[in-house]
Amino acid sequence: MTLPQTPPPQPPAPAPRECPLCDTLLTPNQMRCPACGLYQELGPERPNPFRQHALWYLIGVLAAVYAAVLIVVAVLPAAH
Repeated sequence: MTLPQTPPPQPPAPAPRECPLCDTLLTPNQMRCPACGLYQELGPERPNPFRQHALWYLIGVLAAVYAAVLIVVAVLPAAH
């Protein structure tokens, strides 16, 4: 009885030729962009750090902090 052959493991994705954040040209062995400092470990599949999903989270957090401060400053002193 023979076991089925397993395919060889896939090599890691090479670093992108240019930074996805600032479009600076990179050498294949650079793990960090010299211009903006973005790490390149994930290669071309790296998600965009400024995607719209993260922006909406930031807006929601800022709105919640604003509402909490508004309640503390405007509503609570008026109740006394």
